Amino acid sequence: MAGHLLGWTLVALGAGAAVGNLVRLALVRGWVRYEAGAEVVMGVGMAVMAAPPTASLYGTYGVWWAALFGLLCLGGVALSVRHAVRGGVRQLRHGAHLVIGSAAMVVMTLAMPGAASGPTLALAGSSGHGHGGAAGTEGMSGMEGMGAHGVTEAAAASGSAMVWRVAFWVLAAYFLGSVALAVRARLREPGGSSAGSAARARHRRASRTPDMLSVPNARLAGHIGMGGSMATMLLMMTV
Repeated sequence: MAGHLLGWTLVALGAGAAVGNLVRLALVRGWVRYEAGAEVVMGVGMAVMAAPPTASLYGTYGVWWAALFGLLCLGGVALSVRHAVRGGVRQLRHGAHLVIGSAAMVVMTLAMPGAASGPTLALAGSSGHGHGGAAGTEGMSGMEGMGAHGVTEAAAASGSAMVWRVAFWVLAAYFLGSVALAVRARLREPGGSSAGSAARARHRRASRTPDMLSVPNARLAGHIGMGGSMATMLLMMTV
């Protein structure tokens, strides 16, 4: 990635997302357990992808990781459709975050180089950053004596890379926004009624020591870890 310190920071965020969703997995029931389990897998994948010792190993087996995240994405789509059938089109949003997260993991996996090959996406292949530096160097050395057909291919690759960069920027903005909305929702969760405020005032001492292993806290930890690490890695892959 971009240095050991940032890599291990992303590992901590991914691990935090996995742990938070493991707690949520043990506390919830129904389809929410699938969502929590899927985010545990994504958190682990993020940590392996970011850790300096395992980053190249991750890319070597990227096809298997991409297939796994693709299956999670399909599961999220199925859950969204199930909710829409039972509760209307508005219920599609319940599985949308999982679908977007899984799809983002697929494209990030395809942008990671392996031990013996470059990244699959043209994004990294035409970039000079850590993920595609080797591929970019080979491309520059092969430009000597390039004909018109080669120039056309290079232009097409450059255009494809720009499309992927824009997609990564949009995804990064989405995940940053999801973190902000999750924090906002958690802060507003207790409610604002006068009766509730009075009850909280009477039990102020008890409220000073909230249950850290509650479902809302676990969900928030998962959102912050997943959203923060995904947004950071997506932005790094566009540099």
